[in-house]
Amino acid sequence: MNSTIYSQIGLRVRQLRRQQHRSQDELSVRLRAFHAPITRDMIANWETGRAAVPAFYVPVLAYALKVKVADILPGLSLKDSKAGQIMPVFRRPRGRPPARSSAGTAV
Repeated sequence: MNSTIYSQIGLRVRQLRRQQHRSQDELSVRLRAFHAPITRDMIANWETGRAAVPAFYVPVLAYALKVKVADILPGLSLKDSKAGQIMPVFRRPRGRPPARSSAGTAV
């Protein structure tokens, strides 16, 4: 997997885990205590970029690592979203104005 947002999340998980002096196995045991079926191998694959971290596990990882979800997500901010870097900016096509709906017309 290349340097996508998913591999950046995995690298961030590794960094946070190491800051807390936890092994991948210790983190997986903690996650399983929260009923998340996550193994040490899954964590290793996320951290090395061989697999993507499923989005629904990000809040669980944040809770297990005792950090905020935003701490796991790589450099996303409100400023970025306003600049159209997270979501594309949708613009009206040039030329014709948008068609008006005939909501008041009965069929």
